[in-house]
Amino acid sequence: MPASIAGFVHFKPAISSPTAFTLKPYLTPSHPNKSFMTTQLKQANASDAEQLQTIAIQAFSEDAEQYGAYPLGIESLPWHLEQVAKGHYYTIEYNGKLAGGMLTVPLSYSEMEINYFFISDSFQNKQIGSAAMALIEQCYPTISVWHLVTPYKAFRNQHFYQKLGYKKVGEMQPRPNDPFTLFEYKKVL
Repeated sequence: MPASIAGFVHFKPAISSPTAFTLKPYLTPSHPNKSFMTTQLKQANASDAEQLQTIAIQAFSEDAEQYGAYPLGIESLPWHLEQVAKGHYYTIEYNGKLAGGMLTVPLSYSEMEINYFFISDSFQNKQIGSAAMALIEQCYPTISVWHLVTPYKAFRNQHFYQKLGYKKVGEMQPRPNDPFTLFEYKKVL
């Protein structure tokens, strides 16, 4: 049951760590021999933080080049450790290898924000992102509304989220007088 901590609602996943949330194996069309590939979502722990930091920096490097900065905290190992300690940071594994990460933030008893979601370039185009999004929804069955943001020029991300049922609901400028804009997306289950 969710408990309020310092004004924030704290949710426990439906299946507690260290159990992994695993979709049934599925065929990955891009794999040459069409063998079964598995995506897992696991609660991150302190020993994952350095690898998550490295993958996040690599995954967001194109954004940093395009917009002049990385997303807040991504470059800092203490930030990653702090997020792990909060209990809503997940590793995304593909066939047992760390492929990316996802950070969620509870907004209420029925709403959750996906704050950061990243997959290493070397694991792109393998349906890992779609599987991870399905797994996070399974992890929190009481959440009926999901929120996320993505940069206005991130056309691939926008298409991906729309394909998963997210609808654009707004735009925001995190820094006044800066043209950088984020598109706000929402999915209602």
